[in-house]
Amino acid sequence: MTSPANQQGKQSNKIGPGGWELLTLGYANRFPTWDSEFRYDGRLRVPMGAKIKEIKYADGGDGNADRRAGEVRRGQMGTGEEYEIIDRAFLDDADLLTFTLRGDANGNADRPGIWKMRVDVRLDDGSVLTAEPEVEVMRSEGSDATRPFVRLPYDNHWGGNPNSQAGFGYVADDGIIPGDKLIIDLVDPLVSNDTPGSVFYQLVHEDGTPSAYTPEPEQLHVTSHKSSSTAHRTTLPPLNLRQKGDKPGYYRFLVWPQSVNPKYSADPSDPEAASQIGSVYYRYSACGGAPASTFTVSPGGPPDVTLTPGGGVGYPGVRLQATAGETFPEQTVRVSLPRDKKLKFVAERGSTYLLTVQNSQGTVQHYPGSLSADGQTLTFQRVGLLLTGAGMEASMWVAVQATGSAPQGTTRLTFQVGGQTSPSSAIHVVPAGA
Repeated sequence: MTSPANQQGKQSNKIGPGGWELLTLGYANRFPTWDSEFRYDGRLRVPMGAKIKEIKYADGGDGNADRRAGEVRRGQMGTGEEYEIIDRAFLDDADLLTFTLRGDANGNADRPGIWKMRVDVRLDDGSVLTAEPEVEVMRSEGSDATRPFVRLPYDNHWGGNPNSQAGFGYVADDGIIPGDKLIIDLVDPLVSNDTPGSVFYQLVHEDGTPSAYTPEPEQLHVTSHKSSSTAHRTTLPPLNLRQKGDKPGYYRFLVWPQSVNPKYSADPSDPEAASQIGSVYYRYSACGGAPASTFTVSPGGPPDVTLTPGGGVGYPGVRLQATAGETFPEQTVRVSLPRDKKLKFVAERGSTYLLTVQNSQGTVQHYPGSLSADGQTLTFQRVGLLLTGAGMEASMWVAVQATGSAPQGTTRLTFQVGGQTSPSSAIHVVPAGA
């Protein structure tokens, strides 16, 4: 049987004239029938302003993407069928959305072999982007079980904190991987009793280069056993990628299990023989911009806005706060109206749409923007954040108006600043004279 390649960055499906695609960064490419957990990291190239509406995957290996995953907060981790949006980046003609996905795979001991774990991402315009990573499901025990494997147990079976997802899709904006995230448990069906064994492991950047932490596959001596218990797991010590001089990006955690019978050992010189059992997003940005760790974006800045249908102009916005660093690259900023709320952007200084940025020292800058064809999104290029060091704050806002048919209620704009997204300060639409 041919094992599936560890196809980081190779699997994608393009649709439409725009070349929109879903690119596979990495995934859990092997698991034993004891475990049956699916992990996937991907990056979307989508139309400007597009959003993910739904993600489904094939949890039974039959190629039928019928298991729905719900969105949770970036960096939250968990044991359910969930996905996190790690990064948003903006090109001149498209957006890049990077996400991590996790959930049960519903495997069983009767179905070893190659599974097609289809992933379908539905966008808010109805289009669907698809990837079809292949996963090798390995026999855990019995006379046909000969090759060693490493575990990715379900739910909380690593015990306590972390859960089984802890080392997959881990967000390390500061470069620090705590000592409870990268975990190795070696099972060799050929051993009779617990015995000294070993694996090779390596952290590999998305561009294929090894990390400074592991310039070559590193041998680790562990206990080799044949039990379904995870009591013999080995947890790697804390690691600081930044201190090691590693570059930001996406890293796969690859492991090559070794057997008491050398002919069944995985060859550490062959990347496709590795099992991916973890991944790390270190200060990840798919396309330039300031790393997400250097500043935060949150509702506020300007106070809440009250508008009346067909009435005056309001200025909703967001607050920026520097959390680290001294220099902050210029960003692309996109501001979107809420759907079906009958708001519109208002041009200032003639026919120019403006984004205003003001920092806590009173410095103000105005940036002209372009309006999308449907009138729903403003895009501002090369926006200076006016942040000059950790703790510094700034605000940014745009001008909006409620049309004559705007419904009453509270709503918000959506600001995308570099790789981060936040709702604006609240917009209250009330009847005239209220």
